[in-house]
Amino acid sequence: MRLEIQCEDRIGMVREALDLFVPHGIDMRLVEVDTKRRCIYCGFPDIPFSKLQQLLADIRRLESVEDVKTVMFTPSEREHNALYTLLEALPDGVISVDLKGNITMVTELAAQDLNVSVLNLLHKPVQQFIKGINVSKEQWANPRDGMSKRIRIRDKTLLLEMKPIFVRDDDGYANPAGTVIYLKSKSRLDRQTESLKQAPDAEHYLEMYFRPTVMKSEAMKRTLQQAKAFADLPMPLLIQGEVGTGKRDLVNALFQYWQKHHGDRDAQLVACHGTELSKDDIVKLDKMSGWFVIEDVECLDKQVQLDLSNWLARQPGESTSLDTNVRLVSLSSLSHAKLANSEVLNKSLYFALATLTLPMPALRNRKEDLEGLVHQIIVAQAERYRIPIPSVSKGALTKLGLYSWPGNLKELQNVCLQTLLTMKGEEWKADSVLLPENPVINDMALIDDSLEVTVKQWEAELLRRLYPRFPSTRKLAKAVNMSHSAIANKLKEYGINT
Repeated sequence: MRLEIQCEDRIGMVREALDLFVPHGIDMRLVEVDTKRRCIYCGFPDIPFSKLQQLLADIRRLESVEDVKTVMFTPSEREHNALYTLLEALPDGVISVDLKGNITMVTELAAQDLNVSVLNLLHKPVQQFIKGINVSKEQWANPRDGMSKRIRIRDKTLLLEMKPIFVRDDDGYANPAGTVIYLKSKSRLDRQTESLKQAPDAEHYLEMYFRPTVMKSEAMKRTLQQAKAFADLPMPLLIQGEVGTGKRDLVNALFQYWQKHHGDRDAQLVACHGTELSKDDIVKLDKMSGWFVIEDVECLDKQVQLDLSNWLARQPGESTSLDTNVRLVSLSSLSHAKLANSEVLNKSLYFALATLTLPMPALRNRKEDLEGLVHQIIVAQAERYRIPIPSVSKGALTKLGLYSWPGNLKELQNVCLQTLLTMKGEEWKADSVLLPENPVINDMALIDDSLEVTVKQWEAELLRRLYPRFPSTRKLAKAVNMSHSAIANKLKEYGINT
């Protein structure tokens, strides 16, 4: 439990406040004084509510006390945890040692490099775990200069950098207080460099946001072509696609592309779910500058639909926001036919919002992009979870390519994350990737009471799915371990256009 006592800064104030804890038999664990906020913070184990009430009343009766209340944490506790969170987010492992060379703080990444748990590292001599540094007791006690050198730990080369810590006293003199050690890994540096190379201008260019490796399919090429044509126009835009196809990612890319072209750094991208949109939000559109995104537009309340339709009707131009400072962008996972039948959306509102429409293709229609998407996803996830980037075998990619992906990109991300965390840097084989049972396979039945006809149809479907991934008869023959001529004959027999 923590108490915050707000009071005047006077001699004896702290002693008088702390004396009140003794009669209540409270074991004080923390005392902190913040002169800027004029507060005294006290930490102690939880006590019964009745005793707490009495204690608060006693403190309030003290001279100069303005207020007293319970708080979740003290300022120094918050600052300590904020600092530790910041250190954990760094790409390097960090270790802090005191003037005796003992570890006082260590991040999880540094513990991983040393292959020792955080608890087993704390308060131990750092030289017990890092043999490559030779620092005397006198140097630990009075650090003055930094140091940088290569070391080897568990057959891994790391760059070790040491920087002294100083704390200034009331006279401004810098007193040594310990040393900070950074452990830099070449693999982590290479991974960061690779991430920068992959998206050097992602915040400015739509082409960089969707890299060529994930734009091989004709469906995605058409979407990007339309997206670029619509980006600079102010009319309402409706983006339609199944759940998990990445509609919101597309909006972010389009907005950044538009912002780059218009140079409007003050414009905002504001998103609101259809269930949360209110009449007040619609009124605020007149004062907004930027893009307003309505997610799941089919969830709009009937009255809100009328209000939004009326707002659009008041705009210059025929039911468009052509001359306003805000552009409406709507997202929906329903088909255009369902949106236009007046059951979920007011028909006039639908046609106003769908002035321009942009389809976001399902993943099953982007099989040519699958390999690039898998690589892009696992690179990002490996960087986030600090796991070596694994290689993906041809068998694993083939298995992923044969799956129907009802959850689209979101499901692919989930599968990649699960496999990445399970395999821990090992090569992905077909058996490594766990997928739900494929409904296409489960729904198979005997065709025309003939096993031969059934097998041929299944084989034709399989080759039709595989060919975009191995777009030549030689590549496909090698992938399925058949002769070039045999594959060429089967493609011709099944009418698969090469």
